[in-house]
Amino acid sequence: MKKCESNIIKNNILEMECPHAPTGQPSTSIHSVGQQPSTSIHSVGQQPSTSLPPVGQASRLSNNSWKRHLPHFQLSAGYYFITLVTYNRTLLQPSQKDCIFNALNFLNGKKYELYAAVILNDHLHMIINPTDSLSKIMHSIKSFTAHEINKQLNRKGKIWQDESMDKVIRSEKEFIEKINYIVNNPIKAHLAQGYADYKWLYVKDWLNYNK
Repeated sequence: MKKCESNIIKNNILEMECPHAPTGQPSTSIHSVGQQPSTSIHSVGQQPSTSLPPVGQASRLSNNSWKRHLPHFQLSAGYYFITLVTYNRTLLQPSQKDCIFNALNFLNGKKYELYAAVILNDHLHMIINPTDSLSKIMHSIKSFTAHEINKQLNRKGKIWQDESMDKVIRSEKEFIEKINYIVNNPIKAHLAQGYADYKWLYVKDWLNYNK
């Protein structure tokens, strides 16, 4: 891993409402010092519009397609669906998504087993089987990525909301549903036409597994 793969620190985790619920605040982009942040024209909770056509059912991931790639689910293991949201729903730039994506993969096998992850414009989702406490895992991800992104921008400031959301996955059915949700997220947000086209999407043993 590059400079985004060292000196990861630690913090705390709280519970929050789903980040897709409207907050009434506009999203802004992260800019370097000296630049004015731009306010997006879309409502909070919506992704910026693109020229991609509306998503049809055929372009989404079917259960049968996913089951051919499904990692082995063990009921005795502790699986968590975790969501982190940027501070004030600030929009992430591609290089910042790279840093976050690399950090999640760097911690895979060290603090958790990573089953799936996606970095979207102002939040991320991931499914993990933790080997460390959730509070330490969230602190490591937030602290390190905030430090690296601020260093890129030559500034100081918050990158993530203090609160995070974690949900226990209690069955194989729910596990499959959450995987499908993560894989289809970039398509539903009009960020890609197909799940294989999206750079910041990971599924164990399937998508971007050895990158």
